Amino acid sequence: MHHHPNTEKKTFLQIVWDIVFIFFYPIITTFALLFVGLVFIVSSLSRLLSRLTPSKETVVEVKKPEWEPLTTCASFDVERLWVDEIMFGPAYYQLRTKPAMQSVASLYFGDFHVSCFGGLLLQKWNTTVPKELPDFDLVFLDGQTGELQTLKTIKAFNWNAEVLEEDKVLVKWFTGTEGGQMEISRKDVVRDQSLA
Repeated sequence: MHHHPNTEKKTFLQIVWDIVFIFFYPIITTFALLFVGLVFIVSSLSRLLSRLTPSKETVVEVKKPEWEPLTTCASFDVERLWVDEIMFGPAYYQLRTKPAMQSVASLYFGDFHVSCFGGLLLQKWNTTVPKELPDFDLVFLDGQTGELQTLKTIKAFNWNAEVLEEDKVLVKWFTGTEGGQMEISRKDVVRDQSLA
């Protein structure tokens, strides 16, 4: 009669495995049941709370731009309408005046505006194509005639103005590497001095 030592080993290992299995099986089963139960309770509470709270729809209402007052200058009021903005850049607008001046109706303008000489200095956009910018004209809108007069083409986004005296305005601009300036006086823009 031959003894099989492997049989005794397997039997011993099987006995150890059976003891470990019998000991840990209830613990693992209990943990799994508790976990499933906890998930069920949390999801049930979540469903119940969502029914009790009034539903708030996350629809973002896109507000249509409206005309807003820009300035009152001499004998006319100017309003602007936001059109769009250049990515990482400035916005541009349409303008309308009361009384109506057709010279500004189909053009785009920037934020820059200065009331002076019975009219308005404005930044007129020559293009809205980002790669072609900056390309603007400094223009004067005559408050008496409604005429739009181009004073200078300026290749810079940053403009500011300083009223030096009643008859002079200094417009400065900066391109990021260099700046420029232009002094404008009443006689440069107002054609009929008797109206001024």
